[in-house]
Amino acid sequence: MAIGQSRLHTMLKKGRIMSEAVAWFESFTPKTKRELLDLIREDQLRSKGIDGNGDIIGLYSFATELITNGEKEEGTPYTFYDEGDFFRSMFIKVFSTRFEFHADGEKEEDNLFDKYGNEIIRYTDENLDKIKAILRQSYINYVRRILFES
Repeated sequence: MAIGQSRLHTMLKKGRIMSEAVAWFESFTPKTKRELLDLIREDQLRSKGIDGNGDIIGLYSFATELITNGEKEEGTPYTFYDEGDFFRSMFIKVFSTRFEFHADGEKEEDNLFDKYGNEIIRYTDENLDKIKAILRQSYINYVRRILFES
């Protein structure tokens, strides 16, 4: 094999031109974004009804239980899921050194953020650790794909 034609040489050449910023952006695949969004949508809000501080946001009243025909039981935490509009409005913006989580808090005549605070879409410390693991693995997968695929 000629000098400069080995698999190792090819991999080193790819590594020299690989950009850390591009690897960061490429780490946010549709699957990764969905996983990050679901940490708030499903893990924090729908399952536990907690905000970024780990506090229960509010509890459903007896009146709510009656209005929803028992779908939302008295004393259970708010899930912020009625018709799914709030959950569907959630998205992630990726920047060169960070990412931000956003959602549309407008609901009829109320704004969920004015009423409950921005903490309703902040990650808990536990979920921040999960995010680090998800993004680390996605970053590694991207780098491996670039370096090892022909």
